[in-house]
Amino acid sequence: MVGRCGTRYFQGVHIVLCMHVSTMLWAGLTKALGVLLPTLREQFTADTWMIGSLIAASVAAAGFAGPGLSIICILTRAMAGRQFTTGYAIATGVGSSGHALGMMFIGPLAQVFLDTYGWRGALLLLGAISLHLCAFAFLLTESVKVRDKYVPIVSSEEEPPISIPEKPNTEKQSQLHVLKAAITAGKKLLGCSVCGRAEFWIAFPVFGCDSFATDMWLMYFVAYADTKGFSGHEAVTFTLAGGIGNMVSKIIFGLILGRGLVNVRLSLFVTITSSSLALLTLTWINSYWAMMVNAFLYHGLSGMLTVLSDIYTRELLGTEDLAAAFSWIGVLTAVLVLAFGFFPGLMFDISGSFEIAFVILACIASLSLVSLLAEVLLNRHKERSL
Repeated sequence: MVGRCGTRYFQGVHIVLCMHVSTMLWAGLTKALGVLLPTLREQFTADTWMIGSLIAASVAAAGFAGPGLSIICILTRAMAGRQFTTGYAIATGVGSSGHALGMMFIGPLAQVFLDTYGWRGALLLLGAISLHLCAFAFLLTESVKVRDKYVPIVSSEEEPPISIPEKPNTEKQSQLHVLKAAITAGKKLLGCSVCGRAEFWIAFPVFGCDSFATDMWLMYFVAYADTKGFSGHEAVTFTLAGGIGNMVSKIIFGLILGRGLVNVRLSLFVTITSSSLALLTLTWINSYWAMMVNAFLYHGLSGMLTVLSDIYTRELLGTEDLAAAFSWIGVLTAVLVLAFGFFPGLMFDISGSFEIAFVILACIASLSLVSLLAEVLLNRHKERSL
């Protein structure tokens, strides 16, 4: 019994550790590409929207293809939902706090690499850092199902008669039936059935809208700060403040949620509204310390929303469909990034400013509130049908 508890404990530690590293690399590499955006724009003499669309495509490719960061992020989130029957909030908070470390260290490190080795050397070194993910991925193992020590043996007198199943006549099966069976098997393998549930489409905007807005912030914030008159080093300092706020909020809020001190739905409403307002007020901020405070608050609230969205998804869909749900949420978020990831750069090329783009991002982030209203309407419909 002690051995099984010890194995389960170390499995939980490995899951949280791998989640931490994968989210750190995801946020760090996205931020690093954002740091490189002004330099790449000058080197290739291209418009901002063209470089931004390439960065958005690289981020979206992870959501579509899977190999790389996306598959590890999805697996660790799903395994954490199944592993932690208690303490899921704090496990998610600690694991996803790697997002903050990526902003705090990899973003400024990319600026150092850029100043020292140029953009080619910076990309080469960032790729080498990403190889560390392979070692942590090997730590993920399936929980071993231990059989009972004593298995009751059925006596020969009580054994039911064995019926030999008839061999199906495959020759009589029509091609349509075979095709239908193949499609059904494919849907089951890919987890497409979860997309047919209303709860999935309620959970998706909570994660997808916030993730899209955060990715756009990471990609375009350095260029945005540059238009406000700040240097590249000052811009990555703002990113450092945002990373600190993200990490502190995830750990502290995870502990609060784990103790059941706050309501998940009410917390979602407050954090979605506050983070959207923080993103909206960024357009009127021009001083150094105000930018620091805004980055700290926005990413602190976004970190709380990340923890809440995972808990909200598990409550809506259950633990069995978590892997499929997180996978398809990642795919749909990648579609958003690929389809609209260029528009902040396009708005800058047209108007010469990022102000309108960040106002639109604030509106997109607030769309998650529709999910809370949709859940209320769905629950009322279920009550009436009973």
